[in-house]
Amino acid sequence: MTDSGNPPELATLEPLEPLDAGGASSAPAAGDASLQALRSSLPAPAFNPFCRDKTFYRFLFAGVLMLLGCLMPFGVDYQQVGYKTMSGAIYMVIAVAMVWTWWGAIHNNRTTGASLKWLLACAIPLVAGIMGLVGYDPEKALAMAQQHGFLSADAQVSTWKTLFGDLFAAGRPSDEAPLAAMKAENFWRLYGTGKILVLLGALVAELGFFGGVLGGAKKNKQDRQSRQMSATERKRR
Repeated sequence: MTDSGNPPELATLEPLEPLDAGGASSAPAAGDASLQALRSSLPAPAFNPFCRDKTFYRFLFAGVLMLLGCLMPFGVDYQQVGYKTMSGAIYMVIAVAMVWTWWGAIHNNRTTGASLKWLLACAIPLVAGIMGLVGYDPEKALAMAQQHGFLSADAQVSTWKTLFGDLFAAGRPSDEAPLAAMKAENFWRLYGTGKILVLLGALVAELGFFGGVLGGAKKNKQDRQSRQMSATERKRR
């Protein structure tokens, strides 16, 4: 039996890892701070310090705009949000795919065939949104909304000719400002605020795409001209 009053000495434990003799000099360099943060935990949402291409973030923002638009009303009825309609459901699929693929492109710092494919698919809501704006008649939309009881009988709406004037009048302190603000608000409500955001997101996406194509073509042309000039100078020598 062992004597509990005099316990045996415990063996000294060796350290699992050797101590660094450098001390404070073993701290990571300041330039590796972001890399260490990415390796030690989850990366920041939709951000990569090594992704220098701003167009990736522009395409992601376009997808977010379209997604928000699909969650907002597509008409005067506030209960009829975008994704409950057939067109809004298609737009939402494109928007989710844009956010998903370009988020991954930012994280991996490179594009894929899927991200470019969904970028081209943004032409569908862009063309549909432009056609919807061209055929939009706010006065007919107001009459239909009043017929179904969404707006009161005394409600008014701006027309294409008076819209900018009403917006300007609504921003000035005057007696006409409340009426002008109501007319301008009814203009966008009757068309659908969600449709406007979807159209803006698709427009940002397609402008960024064509801008990148034209910029790449211009850069290739400049590189070809510089190579030709270099070859001509070498021949002269």
